[in-house]
Amino acid sequence: MSSRTDILTRIRSSLNTAYLPAASGVAPPAAVPQAFKQPLLDVFVEALQVVQGVVHVVADADAARDLLLSEFRTRGVVQVLCWDPGRLPVPNLEDTLAHHGIELVKSGLSGADRQQEIQRLSAIEIGLTGADVGFARTGSVVLHADSAQGRLASLIPPVHYVLLRSDQIYPDLAAWISSDGVDEAIASSSNTVIITGPSRTGDIAQTLTLGAHGPKELHVILQLGPTSV
Repeated sequence: MSSRTDILTRIRSSLNTAYLPAASGVAPPAAVPQAFKQPLLDVFVEALQVVQGVVHVVADADAARDLLLSEFRTRGVVQVLCWDPGRLPVPNLEDTLAHHGIELVKSGLSGADRQQEIQRLSAIEIGLTGADVGFARTGSVVLHADSAQGRLASLIPPVHYVLLRSDQIYPDLAAWISSDGVDEAIASSSNTVIITGPSRTGDIAQTLTLGAHGPKELHVILQLGPTSV
């Protein structure tokens, strides 16, 4: 008899004589989250700042476009790794940036040599995406990936800008999961990720390091008003 078989035999024998207290079969009630004392918007902003995220609150889509242009010009950006511009809640953004010499590079991989294409995109310092949801309690944003919303824009560049509308903010994950259409949205996407602040790790000497496995800066542009037409 092998040692593995011997071990499994002894485990089965012990289980037959082990004392297993009877379970009641009644699940404990779900924990009730603490109620917010502030509007969701304020809770989201404070929570994101706690995890070293940067929040830019703007009045509408036009203000969001102006802010992005100002941020990119200040940084000397010439290329931005981006979702399909049609998926962003800022109309005419691509034309506005192009007028100032800033190119939006779509984040999907189309070439046969994926490694070579990833290496080319890795030279781009800024990523720009929208967001499908924000969670007030944790300051998190949720991104669904598909062919027009490539994951690389939120993973490769060291600086990630996220466009989020105030009406996309939910209290927390539980509130979002229980809302209509969430299961279909997750099922239809190739990937769903929840981002809470910049990428961080404490693996090395238990010292907090930002940007070890993704962007070291996360900027959320929070749009209060509707998307302009």
